[in-house]
Amino acid sequence: MTAKWSGMADASQLNALEKAKENWAEYAQKLGGVTVGLSVEITRRAVPAYNVVGVIEGNDPKLKREYIVIGAHYDHLGHGGDSSLAPNSSDVHHGADDNASGTAGMLELARIFSGQRGQLRRSVIFIAFSAEESGLIGSNAYVNNPAAPLANTVAMINLDMIGRLKENKLTIGGIGTSPEFRKLVESLNNGFTLQLSEDGFGPSDHSSFYAKQIPVLFFFSGTHEDYHKPSDTADKINYEGQAKIVGFVAEIARAIDRGAARPAYAVARSQSSGRATGFRVYLGTVPNYAESNDGMLLDAVRDDSPAAKAGLKAGDKIVKLAGREIKNVYDYTYALGEIKPDQEYEVEVIRGDQRLKLKLTPQARR
Repeated sequence: MTAKWSGMADASQLNALEKAKENWAEYAQKLGGVTVGLSVEITRRAVPAYNVVGVIEGNDPKLKREYIVIGAHYDHLGHGGDSSLAPNSSDVHHGADDNASGTAGMLELARIFSGQRGQLRRSVIFIAFSAEESGLIGSNAYVNNPAAPLANTVAMINLDMIGRLKENKLTIGGIGTSPEFRKLVESLNNGFTLQLSEDGFGPSDHSSFYAKQIPVLFFFSGTHEDYHKPSDTADKINYEGQAKIVGFVAEIARAIDRGAARPAYAVARSQSSGRATGFRVYLGTVPNYAESNDGMLLDAVRDDSPAAKAGLKAGDKIVKLAGREIKNVYDYTYALGEIKPDQEYEVEVIRGDQRLKLKLTPQARR
């Protein structure tokens, strides 16, 4: 039996192939004298993806060389695939909330600030990110090849799923990434019931910026039963609520722009904010999703996480985890699908010119 897989294989696909191999071996043993072989051919296909960037230049002779980034990802799932939560569906996944809502909000903010460009002190960069659904690839590409120096980027505001506001409940992540943010957000709140999260990491594009020590704010109106399904359609968008969120973001961006000093960066307390990930275990690593074949680079490691307690650091390159060779983020994803919480595993990393062996105990994901 020969199995061929074209495209990108995730942990569930690879686990399915391993299970098939085990089943065939069991059948062969029962039959007696029968040899069964299984070969897997995975073809990796590179496809182009593009970030779209626009800049409104500020007016202050000095502060115009500082930048506020406002971003949203414009990709979704196409006809579904592995990330779809509608089993076996090949229907168009419209992505009206995830993330046409955020993209529309970003464009509206660009329109608003374009009409007020004479009032801006700092410059504002608007970015529509691609390949977020494939692992924050677009935002990661930007922070490693920025349109303006990251050292001059004072804050990043991310809009992801802002179209389903209910009961005025709005989640804002990244409150702890600057000591000024909580007071700023609460003072400008215009009627929202705020659900605030300190964490600057999360499954959206602000994470790439926070890993580079940039203060971030993440706006999210909540998950729903249509998430990653064909039923995420435009007729379910709360347009009035979305407009209210955009107005709130505009006020926050104006306040950051008007400040004499840039927001100070702070290491935030780890919390969950926003959309869920699919693994049983939590390590606290922030992978770099750039192409590689000699290990998986870590952009960051969360404080007080299993990875941090094991001694892993930003800049480490994981080359082996739980006995499995790690050449890239796909190998790492497969390994995460195999390991179990509260069991100790060995992880090998390259740090500078050293190869280190560390002991890691994953936590159950909550």
